Amino acid sequence: MKELESIVQMLEEGNVSLEDSLDMYQRGIELTKLCQEKLAAAEDKLAKVVTEADEEEPFQVEEGKK
Repeated sequence: MKELESIVQMLEEGNVSLEDSLDMYQRGIELTKLCQEKLAAAEDKLAKVVTEADEEEPFQVEEGKK
């Protein structure tokens, strides 16, 4: 996440060559996918939280809340 934030900051500053910008953008896309995969895995783990009745209860994310 820190690397992704660094890439965004450097691209926003605009002091990077076009070639470097394209490379950084591509790396940013790769990092975004990795973060999404890790988030999905964490959500899957949370979905399997056992309730007090020892039954699995699905975890639902409320839309619009982050």
